Amino acid sequence: MPTPAPAPRARRPFGDPRGPLLDVALVHGLLGWLYVAAWAATRPGTLSGELSSWLPLRRDTFGALCFALSAAAHLVRGLRPAGPPWRDRTRPGPGQPGDRVAAVLRTLVGYPLLVWAYLCVNSLTHPQTIDRQLTHFAPVPTEGTTAVACFALSAAALLALRLRAGEPGNGATP
Repeated sequence: MPTPAPAPRARRPFGDPRGPLLDVALVHGLLGWLYVAAWAATRPGTLSGELSSWLPLRRDTFGALCFALSAAAHLVRGLRPAGPPWRDRTRPGPGQPGDRVAAVLRTLVGYPLLVWAYLCVNSLTHPQTIDRQLTHFAPVPTEGTTAVACFALSAAALLALRLRAGEPGNGATP
């Protein structure tokens, strides 16, 4: 006697919301950070002011939270396997969606490079802050130290990602 087929799962009216939520967090988190970065480059003396009258949050704190949200969404998005959840979830190969190492490396290539670019602009628009602390959260590191560290981290992650892509058997070309 054959076993009965499993009952169909109830479909959500708009599908699985996790992917779209991650996309919104990634894009709008990055846009929120870019707004604060532009503000910091042009009006550094007012960066510690409140974001708005109805949201008692410092502008620089908002930027840091948006950056962290965007980076986390980028990482989680890269960790998710491709395809619908009912497909076979075998372990992904190098460079394929869901490859944890590649997802971490891609995040470490892009986001530190954004910080470096931001700090480069700041060093041109108001060079007097390059020796000051990066954030109000901690006294170290300075903007200059952070710029150097972010540039080196991004370069190392890109090298590791490219070397990994050239490994035999993964179908990628170096």
